[in-house]
Amino acid sequence: MSLLSIRDLCVAMGPQEILRGVSLDVPDGSIVAVLGSNGVGKTTLMRTISGIYRGRQGSISFAGQPILNLPAHRIVALGLCQAPEGRQIFSNMSVRENLVLGAGDAGPGELDRIYTLFPVLAERLRQNAGSLSGGEQQMLCIARALMRRPRLLLLDEPSLGLAPKLVALIFDLVRRIRAEGVSILIVEQNARAALRIADHAAVMEDGRIVLAGKAAELRDDPRIAEAYLGGHVHG
Repeated sequence: MSLLSIRDLCVAMGPQEILRGVSLDVPDGSIVAVLGSNGVGKTTLMRTISGIYRGRQGSISFAGQPILNLPAHRIVALGLCQAPEGRQIFSNMSVRENLVLGAGDAGPGELDRIYTLFPVLAERLRQNAGSLSGGEQQMLCIARALMRRPRLLLLDEPSLGLAPKLVALIFDLVRRIRAEGVSILIVEQNARAALRIADHAAVMEDGRIVLAGKAAELRDDPRIAEAYLGGHVHG
């Protein structure tokens, strides 16, 4: 069963069409990766799902309910939350304040669960978020989105700007989050890391999905290897 279903989605910014007939499914309980280079429309897709951008045509349904062009706060209330590109934490607030702010109606009782998933944040509760390392800021961004116990978590370029060891740590956390019952849609330029953890994947080029299938099959596809894995299928 598809938790998220996107059909023939088109999004334009003024006269420029950014997304062109995008169709994508996120099965319940899965990790789905959307791959592609910078500027192909991945972030636009995420922001349209979240209600930040408006779609011109097509449909998006979440848990069987149409959500295209619903206000963002209503989409969050349905159980769909996003950890945005660039983290967008409140750098002058403490780690705990960032988390509580993300909780909304869920309340601060979620904090204990977050501390278990992100013990490094539990050690820095009173620290200003802006003083955290890049990897810790990314953890805080993800943790803040999880405070509302979403059914679906959108992750926009979570590995951006991180050292390889931190990338591995972030993707291990993504696996653990899915193990807790949260479905995940992740957009990434780091195709190698994303394909290791995803169940399904799609490739975007110029605002379109040009290739989609099981992640294991895409890892073995020579077109993916050539374009995104440096010509090496495995490794």
